[in-house]
This record gives sequence, C-alpha cells and structure tokens, in this order.
Amino acid sequence: MEAKPLLFKEHIAYQVILLSGACALAALLLFVTNGATKPIIVQRILEDQQALLKEVLAGQAYSNDVFSNFQRIEFEGQPFKLYRVEDENQQLIDWVIRGEQEGYSGTIRFLVGVSLSGEIIGVRIISHSETPGLGDKIEAEKSGWIRSFDQRTLENTGSWAVKKEGGDFDQFSGATITPRAVVKGVHQALLALQSYQGANNE
Repeated sequence: MEAKPLLFKEHIAYQVILLSGACALAALLLFVTNGATKPIIVQRILEDQQALLKEVLAGQAYSNDVFSNFQRIEFEGQPFKLYRVEDENQQLIDWVIRGEQEGYSGTIRFLVGVSLSGEIIGVRIISHSETPGLGDKIEAEKSGWIRSFDQRTLENTGSWAVKKEGGDFDQFSGATITPRAVVKGVHQALLALQSYQGANNE
C-alpha cells in the first residue's frame, strides 16, 4: 500500500510552529549557558582586579582588604567605584578607582591608583575585548603605553586626549578609539575623585 504523503508538513502553520519551537529552544539554551558562565566571568574579573592591585599601587604596602568596601562616585553621569587604601593604623594613604569606558569592541574595565595629592600611581586594564594586535596595546604586558599615566595629575597634564586630537597621549597606529577611551575614562575618574574630595573634605 502506498503511503500517504504527510501534507500537514507543507502547511504554513506547521512550519511556523516548528520554527518557533526551534527558536525557543535556542533561546533557552542561550539563557542557560549565560546563567552558567556569568558567575565564572564575574569571579575571573574579581581575581584579575585583585592581582592588579599591587601594580596600580606600585608595590606600596597596605593593611586593609581594599576591595571589601567602596563608595560609588560619578562624573557627568559616568559611575566609578572608589576604594580606600589604608595603613596598619587604618589611616587613608591612597585611593583606588575602578571605572569602565566603552572602547571600539566593548567595555574596557580599568583600575587607577591615586595618591592623596591626586597623582596617579598606576593604571591597569582589568578586562577588554579590543582588537588583538591593535587595541590590546592598552595592556601592560603588550606595551608600555599604559604607564604614560604614571605621575600625572589634573594640574600637570595639559590635554587629556590623544596627540592626534591635540592631546598629551600617544595613539596606536590603526587604533585611535581604544586609547582615546582609556584616556577619557582615567580623566573622568580623577575628576570624579576630585569632586568627591571637595564635597567630603578628604
């Protein structure tokens, strides 16, 4: 006996239901995967942040758990996290600021160590997704560019921009957006700290 063709499979409603089911399954898998990997990514960023602390403080000794508490500060709507660095007497000796700035390929997360006089001790990149071989030169391991922030203050830096735009900072060949974003982020971090200190007399 000749089998009857499954005509219902050619019906538009069936195809719509099948496609919708496939999309729903894909969305579910994406949601589950994201839920499973997000805590791992967050934990990795926290570990990287802790590892970079000595670098942004240039090896200076401290006694407190720096990242256990923070004050939220902002400048022109851009939020930052401000951390106290204390000595054995619980006296404030430095500040660490964590910030984020949108780069060419995504969010660039960074730390800035700042002395009480407002001088940058060090800047390091926590994470980014910039183009390998171009934008990744913001990493201390890839080039010395990030060290160009050392010892800078709001007072001794004429223009917080890349040299292509009349500023004090080098840009990368073929990648201006990335260093521009970091310069802007660090500058805003200093301005946010200055505003906080002015309001709190610290």
